[in-house]
Amino acid sequence: MKRWAGFVVLLALAGCTATVSGTARPEPETPPSNLALVNPARTASVLTAVKTATEAVFSYDSTAAPAYDKALADNVSPAAREELTKLFAEIRNSPEPIKLVTRVIVSAAVEQTADKAQVLTVLDQSSTRAGATTKGMASVLLTTAREGERWRIGEIKVNPAGAGVPAEKPGAGDRVIARVRDSARDGALRAAEALLNVNPADPEGTYARYESVSTGQLLTQFQQDKAARLDRIRTGGAKSALAPNPAAAVMEIVDDKASVLLYAATDVTDAAGQASKKYLPLVLRLQRLPEGWKAAGIESVQPLP
Repeated sequence: MKRWAGFVVLLALAGCTATVSGTARPEPETPPSNLALVNPARTASVLTAVKTATEAVFSYDSTAAPAYDKALADNVSPAAREELTKLFAEIRNSPEPIKLVTRVIVSAAVEQTADKAQVLTVLDQSSTRAGATTKGMASVLLTTAREGERWRIGEIKVNPAGAGVPAEKPGAGDRVIARVRDSARDGALRAAEALLNVNPADPEGTYARYESVSTGQLLTQFQQDKAARLDRIRTGGAKSALAPNPAAAVMEIVDDKASVLLYAATDVTDAAGQASKKYLPLVLRLQRLPEGWKAAGIESVQPLP
């Protein structure tokens, strides 16, 4: 990943009590509906299993088609099999031998229960055909279900948007972690809204929004580069706006720091009025302050070597 600034984080659990007839009693430990990162080891195990399934079904070797069909049978549901058949139609119908190798660069659980998980994933893909190799990246949102020790892919969304997380009700224990996780995700979306919107007609306002959502090394970087950055915004002429419903998933929480995987699209209009879209898989590094979460670093996800 290309680093703008970096770090990582842990959170302290706070106990809650309810008073009944003058007696303090512990609040029941009811689990939150979304278990992503509530048990970091379990979430990591799910991500590892989904990674294995994803790399198997998004890779293809025309000289070993039966092995690919077995990977589909083992790792995806019938509905997802139809989706992959559509995605791989051109590759499988190629008259020339072709080999596609897919590796997971980074992933994070958007939602997780005992038997289901929704995983935001950035893929590195390398395709070799007729002696020529091409490389690229793709972002996918995978809905998976557990069958024994295997996690089977049931739904695939390429270039996803709107990966929502249900709000948690107040509670104790694990719910504290869930609330922190969801607040970090919301903080990342607020920071992305400010950092990815550029208005050359209002350079001062654009820059002020950068500072308002930043802290630590990232804020220092902005302040040291303020004059040059204002000049680039003013003279560049390109306007950028974050497209609706970016997908986001919290990768890690430790103390008052968090890492959030974000898949965002921006609508860009250049100085000549030409419109285009730019797709940005990013990792935001956040710091929790009294006023809320702020960005301390931002990294663009890079292809694997």
